[in-house]
Amino acid sequence: MIDERTERTLAGLAASGGLGMAPTVVITGATVEIVEDGEPKARFATAADEVAAALRALADEVGEDRGEAGEVLKAQAMMAEDPELADRVEERLDAGETLDAALAGGAGELRDMLASMDDEYLAARAADVEEVEARIRRHLAGVAERSIELTEPSVVLAHALTTADTVQLDPELIRGFATETGGPTSHVAIIARSLGVPAVVGVSGLMSEATDGAVSVIDGTNGTVVLDPADATAAEIDERLAADAARRRAEAELRGVEVVFDGMALDITANAAGADDIARAAAAGADGIGLFRTEFLFLDRAEAPTEDEQYALYRSAGEDVAAGTPDRSRRSQVIIRTYDIGGDKPADFLELPEEENPFLGVRGVRLYPETRDLLETQLAAVARAAATADLAVMVPMVAGPEDLVLVREVLAEQTERLVAAGHEVGEVEIGAMVEVPAAAVMAGALAEHAAFLSIGTNDLTQYTMAADRGEARLAHLQDPVHPALLRLCKMTVDGAATHGVPVGVCGLAAADPTAALLFAGLGISKLSVAAASVNTIKSIVSAADPAEVRAVATAALDAADAEAVRALVAPLLANTGA
Repeated sequence: MIDERTERTLAGLAASGGLGMAPTVVITGATVEIVEDGEPKARFATAADEVAAALRALADEVGEDRGEAGEVLKAQAMMAEDPELADRVEERLDAGETLDAALAGGAGELRDMLASMDDEYLAARAADVEEVEARIRRHLAGVAERSIELTEPSVVLAHALTTADTVQLDPELIRGFATETGGPTSHVAIIARSLGVPAVVGVSGLMSEATDGAVSVIDGTNGTVVLDPADATAAEIDERLAADAARRRAEAELRGVEVVFDGMALDITANAAGADDIARAAAAGADGIGLFRTEFLFLDRAEAPTEDEQYALYRSAGEDVAAGTPDRSRRSQVIIRTYDIGGDKPADFLELPEEENPFLGVRGVRLYPETRDLLETQLAAVARAAATADLAVMVPMVAGPEDLVLVREVLAEQTERLVAAGHEVGEVEIGAMVEVPAAAVMAGALAEHAAFLSIGTNDLTQYTMAADRGEARLAHLQDPVHPALLRLCKMTVDGAATHGVPVGVCGLAAADPTAALLFAGLGISKLSVAAASVNTIKSIVSAADPAEVRAVATAALDAADAEAVRALVAPLLANTGA
């Protein structure tokens, strides 16, 4: 019998790895127009307040069951009540615009401002504005929020999905989703990764091709969507799904197991930006936290976090990660990045001046001389928490040894003050982030003053290639396995080795299987990834032949471009079963 179905493959952006196949649920969105009725300022204020309340209620309902969604929803509730959004809308209303136009224009201004700032956190906040605007618009138009109910294993296809949409997707039934819009760093993509749901975003023409009820395949690793797969394709996908299930079972057996690569312990730690991430890292048996972002404590609030507030968080993080380490004889260190604000990440209570080029401005350690009180409070909290947990700090935007002097001085002063006041304190190692090319060049000098170095591949790639990572037209310059980046990594390792200082990687590249093998081959001893990727990376590195990996990593340094590097590594990955 001839198969009359026409198989189509659409390309998008890989957002969350994995493979899923199931009947399709197509989610459509309707255009919403606000009826001009009543006093517009009062209507907007009421709608914003009620949207904020609904988002908080949904966040409470979600709890910790949907990855980072609960925290995102709380952030969106704050955005709905943000005075800056209200001010922009009211200014347009005063200028004579309709409520519909004022909401669109005011939210658009705020969204564009945030999106123009080259920072992952703020890029995510731009997406928050868009989602909040849509919810306020529906509320003003009297349109009910979208409801997504799955009754069987399904693939979801949509023009766009919001954070609120994702929390409705039953994790027992969702096999993957794809959208026409969005990017790999969007909230929805991040939540999909944290939950292990395959996802593809930015699929042009998806909705014109999608058919409700037909079978679809989501390949979140390769960034493709197959619609109406032929029988032969479906059979091949079934085989791959069976192999993936076997691989996941094997990876689960690596929970808490130490990876030894070429006779050297290779820690696979987790990145974290809050208590939920810490819990997932502990559940995955991560070898500690290689990057604990603390900006969420400082942004979107009217005053700085207190010492006690930070102490409670850092102590809890250290204790929770230690409790999740099966082998108590091994370290389960939590590395806390001191606040990386300023420039393109403004904290409202600091009232920092605007900068013409915030990406190259006063951010990270460059801000510390002006905000010494914040540094004192944070380091005091870490020192107290270190009495019961294995904690370290690492300093962002370091360019040379002089950037570590103030941090070391303040830590010593605060430790002395705390001891005099009767507090218990612990030893806190100080490390430096290598995200400015100068830090890689000066690695040997840095290693004289640092207990460890940690490569932040996101910024290091951007600054090395002089390419804004938010600019789609320059995406080809954002590959972290480009030989220029690998040479800086090797320079960092060699410089640190002169003083016996270990080097780790905490940028997104550590979760890229190709990059992970290369980093191991270059002598890097710690890789920090999302909790969901911890045991996947352990599996890949454990299965590789160290001699072959070292040889390929050395050859990659002389490759012409990133594409050539990936071609060199491909046979090694194939041998690991990745």
